[in-house]
Amino acid sequence: MMRLLGAHSIRHKLMAGVLLTTVSALLILGTSVVVYDLRDYHERLLNDLTTQAQLIGSASAPALQFGDPQLAGDYLGLLRFRPQIRAAAIYDAKGALFANYVSKVAEQRDFPPLPDVDGEQVSGTTLTLFKRIIHNNEILGTLYLRAHYQLYDRLWQYAGIVLAVTLLALVISMLLSLWLQSRITRPILAVTGLARQVAERRDYSLRAEKSTDDEVGYLVEAFNELLSEVGRRSAELESSNSKLQQQIRERREVDRALHDSERRHRTLVTALTSVVWIADANGDFGPEQESWDSYTGQEPATHRGRGWLDAFHEGDRKLVAEAWEQARNQRKPLELEVRLWHEDTATYRYVFLRAVPLLDAHGKLIEWIGTAEDIDERRRAAREIRRLNAELEQRVSERTAELKRAVKELQAFSYSVSHDLRTPLRAIDGFSLALVEDYGDQLDDTARDYIDRVRSGAQRMGQLIDDLLKLSRVSRADLSCESLDLSEMAESIVAAMRDNDPEREVEVRITSGLSAYGDARLMRIALENLLNNAWKYSGKAEQAVIEFGMRSYKGEPCYFVQDNGVGFDMAYVDKLFNAFQRLHDGSEFPGTGIGLATVQRIISRHGGRVWAEGSVGGGAVFYFTLPGQPGAKT
Repeated sequence: MMRLLGAHSIRHKLMAGVLLTTVSALLILGTSVVVYDLRDYHERLLNDLTTQAQLIGSASAPALQFGDPQLAGDYLGLLRFRPQIRAAAIYDAKGALFANYVSKVAEQRDFPPLPDVDGEQVSGTTLTLFKRIIHNNEILGTLYLRAHYQLYDRLWQYAGIVLAVTLLALVISMLLSLWLQSRITRPILAVTGLARQVAERRDYSLRAEKSTDDEVGYLVEAFNELLSEVGRRSAELESSNSKLQQQIRERREVDRALHDSERRHRTLVTALTSVVWIADANGDFGPEQESWDSYTGQEPATHRGRGWLDAFHEGDRKLVAEAWEQARNQRKPLELEVRLWHEDTATYRYVFLRAVPLLDAHGKLIEWIGTAEDIDERRRAAREIRRLNAELEQRVSERTAELKRAVKELQAFSYSVSHDLRTPLRAIDGFSLALVEDYGDQLDDTARDYIDRVRSGAQRMGQLIDDLLKLSRVSRADLSCESLDLSEMAESIVAAMRDNDPEREVEVRITSGLSAYGDARLMRIALENLLNNAWKYSGKAEQAVIEFGMRSYKGEPCYFVQDNGVGFDMAYVDKLFNAFQRLHDGSEFPGTGIGLATVQRIISRHGGRVWAEGSVGGGAVFYFTLPGQPGAKT
């Protein structure tokens, strides 16, 4: 913006400043009001929907407990008095649609096939809300609300209002700017024009006309006085200019030579991290040692002979002298790490001192050629690396201790779950059974059904506790790896399933000679879960077929368990290996949803991976790999 106004007159700048200030203030104010109102509208609508969800959820809890969708639908029907709510639905604990409500003005009448997690989501002009229905710490179902979201309509209305007010303010500001120009900018423009004439003509006799008695008038008087003073001094400068020109040229030449000399000296000193020096056959320095003197600050008078030893640190001088005498007597190269004075930094810096004897054709020692390479920064970096490594080892030790404490807490929690939850569950199941046995003839069918539901829930909770503890033990158990015969293991598991369900006819194909390397107990648990799943979900097939073997999947050898059962939708494949995630109704296929999560933990602990493929009605196949797997025996 400053570049755009830089070439314009003060009149245009003043007008632009007034207009920009007005527009900026209005836009900031309007935007603040709009943002506050829209945020307030969003929070009020969300709070209102949340309150409605809590009220309906509390009222619908008995309907979910006793399986009365009509009662739940009546509660949802009360939403017709809230026109902004276009649709609502209640899902049971298994995710099935239990009851629903659709407003007369609703444009969309379908519902999500499965409830989502608690929370809200905005999509265009629609706000959706999912809220768990919890009663006595038990999740009975999920409430779904879909409301009309008027945020964008309100945004466009406010935008039109802000735009109209801004245009009106621009017109008023422009009128005020024109009035200000006639009062302020005209005298300033006159002074500006006169200044331009003075600059072009070099005529300091010109004067500006004073038309006001305010600050602008004072500016005109000061400008006229300035012109008078500049004219006088200009005449004096012109008279002395010729004398100064020669002095200036001579001074410039001297400054340039001095600057070049200093620059070369500084560059040389800065570049000297490796010092080159020469000593005679006796180890004495001669007068010319420019590199050494530039680095250490010594002079020929001080470094001559053995005076160069004084440049080393007091604690290293004896070491250097002894090593120098030994190298000189044996005519062998000298290599040392010692501290040498550095004049530029005024400190002793570590250098790698190296000297090599120079011999003539007859083996006679002529002189020594040496270097002193600055390694101070390298040593500092090495010390810093050692410090960081020590600090890292300390942090690793602390994190390991924290992890061990967390594992102990997890073990204590598992024991608490096993001990504290099993006792009340056994009491519920036992007293319910005693109630049926002792007072069964006094109970009607509805009461017996309720008691059966209580016992079924207690038994299912007990099974969930067992599966959770099994999953926890699988995660903590130490691995004891050995060579395994997976084919024999699978055959024994299938034989046990046939004994438990002798009436089923299932064709089981197991590839012989499949071997692996892993923990026998954990791998048996993994195979039991995979084969039991195949046995269970192929129960409705006319001719059930289960196969366990090995094949190549995208060039990678892997084991597989395949069945021709009900299969699953690949859109939900990511949920298969999560605990408590089930893709089928529990009344149709019983289970807790822990088995595949246990399989995934076991295979991961062995360093492998597990995945699945399937289709609805087309069966499923589960693949898993084990590092270093021997494969099939030959």
